[in-house]
Amino acid sequence: MAQTSTSVPPAVLLANHLKALKLPTFAREHEKVAFEAAQDRADYPRYLLRLCELERIDRERRMVERRIRMAKFP
Repeated sequence: MAQTSTSVPPAVLLANHLKALKLPTFAREHEKVAFEAAQDRADYPRYLLRLCELERIDRERRMVERRIRMAKFP
């Protein structure tokens, strides 16, 4: 595992990694989903599953929007 600088807060590192990995929904929703998972006493795999579901839904939505724009419907 790569070492990280202790002077950089984990939240900043996480945001940078999620941006580099092109996971905007993870970046936007991870804190809210973590709070909801804690409230529901959901385990870590369920937390990750929910984030993955949100990312996939958002990507599919953006893909449809992009294809509609590219089709240049009247």
